[in-house]
Amino acid sequence: MFIVMGEGGHDDHDDHDDHDDHGDHDGDDHGDHDDDMVCYDMSTHTVDSSITTEEDCETAGLMWTAANSGPGGDDDDHDDDHSEEGESEIEADEEEEAFDYDPHSWLDPLSFNAQLNLVLTKMTETFPDGADIFAENAAAYGVELTQLHVNFEEAFGDQGTCATSGANKTIVANHNAYSYISVRYGVDIMTVHGLDPEGEPSPAEVAEVVEHIKEEGITTLYVEEYTDQTAVQSIVEETGVDIQILYTMEMAPSDSNDDYLSMMNKNVQNMISGIGC
Repeated sequence: MFIVMGEGGHDDHDDHDDHDDHGDHDGDDHGDHDDDMVCYDMSTHTVDSSITTEEDCETAGLMWTAANSGPGGDDDDHDDDHSEEGESEIEADEEEEAFDYDPHSWLDPLSFNAQLNLVLTKMTETFPDGADIFAENAAAYGVELTQLHVNFEEAFGDQGTCATSGANKTIVANHNAYSYISVRYGVDIMTVHGLDPEGEPSPAEVAEVVEHIKEEGITTLYVEEYTDQTAVQSIVEETGVDIQILYTMEMAPSDSNDDYLSMMNKNVQNMISGIGC
């Protein structure tokens, strides 16, 4: 579950209890839409056409989403061009509000590894003389990305320490940048505002976040490295939460010794600390 507050989010989160009934979508009310849905692999950004039901798709750990979604969905030719490249846009169900697509795919190590392979292919095509060294470097980095995925999985996966310890795998963040982590590792994330990191939540939205923090017993609020923490000061004062960093790498790190792998491993440790597992 990824609960979005503010721009692109839901106004009434009590309705999320009703969303537990989504399994009923195979029934008469929604069965007519099955032909318009596809099974989407977020790690490779491709559609698995061999899977034709929502149940089988979820069992495979993939995402059941709309086939005709995509930027500029009214243009059939445009959609066809994008589908060939494995691009997709997540659409809300009919009873939900529409929401923007989260572009932060690099925060999922497996998705980032798929992007690495695309870069390798293009580099090899463009500079064939460097093919061997490109392949060697990509393979070595791919091993590190796989280990990063293992680090996340060992903490937050179904058999990870957070799950087996009975910890509440729920966090609150200021910015809606973490849906790939949420989907991949089953972490519930509530955000104060939408995809714009500079967005300003309304007083009502702040009040709802405060209520959620209190109800869930959450002790940590996550912000990005360069976030002006005065923007969330009212939430801190109202709930007593600590502030920790979740890196999105949208800007150069303040520590020149940091890189993608070091910051992502810091994200793992900061999430473990905040969740308490």
